Amino acid sequence: MDWLENIDATSIWTASRLVTGPASDGGRARVPDLKIKDPITGGTLKEARDNEQKSKMFFKAFFPPKPVDEEDQSDIEYPEPKWKFQHITNEQISRVISKLKPYKASRPGTIPNSVFVNCSDMMVQFLAPLYRATDTLRYYPDKWKITETPVLRKPGKSDYAIPGAWRPIVLSDGCAKILNAVKTEDIVNNLERHRILPDNHFGG
Repeated sequence: MDWLENIDATSIWTASRLVTGPASDGGRARVPDLKIKDPITGGTLKEARDNEQKSKMFFKAFFPPKPVDEEDQSDIEYPEPKWKFQHITNEQISRVISKLKPYKASRPGTIPNSVFVNCSDMMVQFLAPLYRATDTLRYYPDKWKITETPVLRKPGKSDYAIPGAWRPIVLSDGCAKILNAVKTEDIVNNLERHRILPDNHFGG
């Protein structure tokens, strides 16, 4: 009840999904046998019964293959850079940490958001040299590259045997998450400052 009474503008949508979702015994949701159906006849074209088959079917649904680029790009002339590279600052790291949701999940076994948020003043002084070293040494730790991708049900779907009724949630390393967010913020700010993207550009 205390959680419901203190709902804010963000968590109200989580509460809505919990209230309107189907009843359960509180255990983990099981992925049923998945099926690829013919869009015209509705017949089953392919079925996945074990975890390995389900994983492969989810992978194809969530990560379609890249289009084949047949154009030869060896002789492309790139324009002069619009801005010069600058190392990550402590202020950038602190700003990104301040925007973290303390209870949003990271990859299991890595530093959770709540530690970064509550110990920001202490941790930034150690994180900053590590992040700057990834550029000076051109080294990105292998452990930071590892992610886990659990799948969650999309609320309100009538048939969860279809891969499209599920969505992937990527859980990354806590340290890597902050570094990637700092880099993203820096690129976005420079793109906007130098007006590289057109005014009618939206999304990724």
